[in-house]
Amino acid sequence: MHLRSLFVALSLLLSLPALAGSPPAFISTLETGHPLAGKVWDPQTKAFVAIDELVRTSAAADVVILGETHDNPDHHTLQAWILRHLIAAGRKPAVAFEMLDSSQREALARHLRERPGDDAGLGAAVEWEKTGWPDWALYRPIADAALSAGLPILTANLSKDETRQLTKNTFPAAAAHHLGLDKPLPPVVQQAMEREIKSSHCDMLPDKSLPAMVQIQRARDSVMAHAIVDGIAARKSAVLIAGAGHARFDRGVPAHLATIAAGHKVFSIAFIEVQSDKNLPAMYADLYETEQLPFDMVWFTPRSQREDQCEAFRRHMEKKKLGQ
Repeated sequence: MHLRSLFVALSLLLSLPALAGSPPAFISTLETGHPLAGKVWDPQTKAFVAIDELVRTSAAADVVILGETHDNPDHHTLQAWILRHLIAAGRKPAVAFEMLDSSQREALARHLRERPGDDAGLGAAVEWEKTGWPDWALYRPIADAALSAGLPILTANLSKDETRQLTKNTFPAAAAHHLGLDKPLPPVVQQAMEREIKSSHCDMLPDKSLPAMVQIQRARDSVMAHAIVDGIAARKSAVLIAGAGHARFDRGVPAHLATIAAGHKVFSIAFIEVQSDKNLPAMYADLYETEQLPFDMVWFTPRSQREDQCEAFRRHMEKKKLGQ
């Protein structure tokens, strides 16, 4: 190789982020021996990719959306791991959380102002224990990564009052317009979202409640997208921590960003729990009613131990009927 060619090759190599190294060991114990567990899949090329490639692609994006299963601890440790690598690559993104809503904004700002590096106390400061999300300890590694690097943390969800207004059709018209809710969805998308919501609630929701639930889902996606836009304005890049359904690029947060933040490179990663009867990545597209998985990358993980979700939801619905 000529000296000039060697110099160019070395320069290109040095310009890339450092190799990612091994991700943290899995915590969950179900399906750890599954052939997909720990592998990264690119649905567009229909090929497995190296974790180093996923990290490099993330570092080149303006927005990275990290879609999780909320109660899976591995998803949170991987989110924190990716965030630390983005920081090491020179990115200083704002970090938006679906789990933090507009009613917590003031308490969050006060905590970050008065105790800027205190990730342990952040949960108590925003009264996390009252929100219904999994324990703050699961999300603390992400907050630690952000606060250790001096990154801002942003709220990215509707408050309970705003959600109630959408349910009762009393949401302010100006706010609905800002979020794009005054534009009806194409019927095929509306119907698909209604099916998805009904299925995710174990087919126990009455059909009459589904249109309002779709509006709430759309509003949440839009609020997250606007939080990302705020993050880009403040820090030139942003990371969103959210459920995997919000990371899908066909109708989730990336679809809203294509309208309100066109020109910015968005990269969505979904962490998906493996299933014993699905040994090929393409089999998981059925979970999203699509021909291929609607994410830029998918990272397969073991499953978390949990109680039967449908049984828990059945008990919840019974309590509501009894007015408890």
